[in-house]
Amino acid sequence: MKKILIIEDEEFIAEMYKTKLTMAGYEVVMAENGSEGLELAKSGQPDLVLLDIILPKMNGYEVLEKIRGDEATKNLVVYLCSNLGQAAEIQKGMAEGANGYLIKSAMTPSQLVGKIAAIFAAPSTPSIDSGQAPAIITEAKNKAVKKYSKNSSNLVQPDEQKIRVLIIEDEAAIVKMYQSRLEKEGCAVITAQNGAWGLKKAKEGGFDVILMDMNMPAMNGYQAIVELKKNEQTKNTPIMILSNSAQDRDIAEALKLGAACFILKSKITPGKLVEEIKKYYPELKRIPASTKNLA
Repeated sequence: MKKILIIEDEEFIAEMYKTKLTMAGYEVVMAENGSEGLELAKSGQPDLVLLDIILPKMNGYEVLEKIRGDEATKNLVVYLCSNLGQAAEIQKGMAEGANGYLIKSAMTPSQLVGKIAAIFAAPSTPSIDSGQAPAIITEAKNKAVKKYSKNSSNLVQPDEQKIRVLIIEDEAAIVKMYQSRLEKEGCAVITAQNGAWGLKKAKEGGFDVILMDMNMPAMNGYQAIVELKKNEQTKNTPIMILSNSAQDRDIAEALKLGAACFILKSKITPGKLVEEIKKYYPELKRIPASTKNLA
């Protein structure tokens, strides 16, 4: 039985992956921070390591560097598994010796199982999962391994001049529609395909507003609201619910848990959504007025 080590600090995501991978016949070991993950990599000699980048105690790049620098672990198959999907992060990870790079928000747990099966079928073939050109792998692998600072200044920072909007929605067509309009209005938009990934992303950065569906895989909207309101990083972030369900009890429950408003998807266009954001949150008036009717 193949052993997989998951180094991930978000409990919901780790448990979701563990459940799916265990059902697929793998032995799964988990670590919630970089230091623990490094120790388990040394002692357990897993067949595959799935390594998040943003971790407590020791970030993913540091863990990877130490794995590659230790005779006992230097040959382990390590895939970075992160929501950071810019070319700079991919290049950095591959240069540090990652065998591949997976984007968590771009795959479901079932798709992850399929990708892992492919990894075990051809473990020496590097793979990235972000749509970047294959040249990125070649360029990064040909560079000498770099030494990176231990602080987060090496990570791509958000554009602080833009309104940051997090869309948590599992329907790709809806995400594309809202994202396109909001970006035309000057917003920086980040997306997540389910509640667990959305919660992880929300905790990673300071968003001005969160747009969220209620019926999602991994974690529904009610659970996500509760977790967002409990967390110091996200408790004051306005949450706008966009749902196909408009039962009185659903609306009442969402508002009771802390949602700022509840909007029926069928009753709102992307253009009207922009106006709703402006109306509910005066501090977001920085969003420029649209010059065209793009709804």
